[in-house]
Amino acid sequence: MANLQKHRAHESLNVDTAAGWDVQTRLTISSAAHVTSDVSSASQICIESESEILFRFDSSTSDTIVANNDPTIPANTLTFLKIPKGVGETIYVHFKQVSSAASKFLKIVHL
Repeated sequence: MANLQKHRAHESLNVDTAAGWDVQTRLTISSAAHVTSDVSSASQICIESESEILFRFDSSTSDTIVANNDPTIPANTLTFLKIPKGVGETIYVHFKQVSSAASKFLKIVHL
């Protein structure tokens, strides 16, 4: 019989646990261009960036970050974000540097 459940019991209850730990290759970020990560299979992500960054979740690979509207994450801060599953079937998170400093690195873990 096929397993038709999308979430395990602890995920359905919205408990802060993770079934996996998938370290991604670090991303190079700048203020000129955004970087994207497909987070469709994750329930949350862990982020650490060398510079302050803007972020946004959506179902497109295009750069949709709006500096005046999107939230920021401070530099050198370990941050956990839950993935908003209502965005679409395929979910991307976009990152872009706030300032025009030299390119920096962003580390991301899918949980």
